[in-house]
Amino acid sequence: MYTRIVVPLDGSHFAEQALTQAVGLARLTAADIHLVRVADIRSLEHAGPARLPIDEGAFGSLLAEESTDAGAYLREVEERLRADGVDATSEVIRGAVARAIVALTRAGDLIVMASHGRSGMARWFLGSVAEDILRQSNVPILLIRVAHDPASGEA
Repeated sequence: MYTRIVVPLDGSHFAEQALTQAVGLARLTAADIHLVRVADIRSLEHAGPARLPIDEGAFGSLLAEESTDAGAYLREVEERLRADGVDATSEVIRGAVARAIVALTRAGDLIVMASHGRSGMARWFLGSVAEDILRQSNVPILLIRVAHDPASGEA
């Protein structure tokens, strides 16, 4: 049925909640899990103090640093999955998040990802990567709705 389960992770506790479903499906279908994180220059444009634009010359080093950190994070998650008996690979890609994730999928893939469950102005202001992937993808998607936990400090 599925040969590979693609799990986009952004380093948040929310995104990792999709792993439970991904692991269960991987075991049922004998599919591999492919963890992916996108280094997106647009997320860095307003990363400075008070969300001021950063000098364009700094983007290259910031993006390289983000890619390195993302790779280390994905390797740690990959090792946890392998220790649990799951075949896993990981990859850091660059580009606009939704477009980059959709571009790496192929026939036989299933995307399993968390949706932060935002609504109203928060969804409009922040956008929805999950919705963008849903609109662009040619492979099936399983969205795991994750409610915001104010105690976690994550938005």
